[in-house]
Amino acid sequence: MTDFLPFGPVIDKDMEKALNNKDIIKIMNKAAYRFSNQIDRDELYSCQLKALWQALVNFKPDKGSKFTTYLYNGVFIECLKEVQFQDKHKRFSKCILHNNVQTKPDLSKEMVDIFDELRNDEERELIMDKYSNMSIKEISMKHNINRETVRKKIKNIMARIKKQLEEVY
Repeated sequence: MTDFLPFGPVIDKDMEKALNNKDIIKIMNKAAYRFSNQIDRDELYSCQLKALWQALVNFKPDKGSKFTTYLYNGVFIECLKEVQFQDKHKRFSKCILHNNVQTKPDLSKEMVDIFDELRNDEERELIMDKYSNMSIKEISMKHNINRETVRKKIKNIMARIKKQLEEVY
């Protein structure tokens, strides 16, 4: 398998090192914790491993975010994708053919698409902070920027997302 990927053995060693690092394990567990009631442990671990591998391959330190932040966001998004997959499977496995047409859009399923549309890690982090019930003041302190700037950025991001969702629905 590693013959096709020139970075395979290097990533394997990095994976092994990361899986032995307690801080990285804590970050992955923290990101996956909120999904522990929705996803079984094996699937959570799978999401964590996939996100870790993707973080090791795709992380670029010159983009301005930390590896742990990138990894946390990756685990969170992988868990969201798994929840979306499980929900679709449950919904369509019990449906009769003519009953599988959705009448109301379920916006929680669109979160994965929303995260894909965000331009950078800062936008993803701002939206995740907002949806984890942090106040504007807490978000501004965390990111070390003015509260009004945080409010405007979140407002602009949400307006862009709303416009994209309106185009879909």
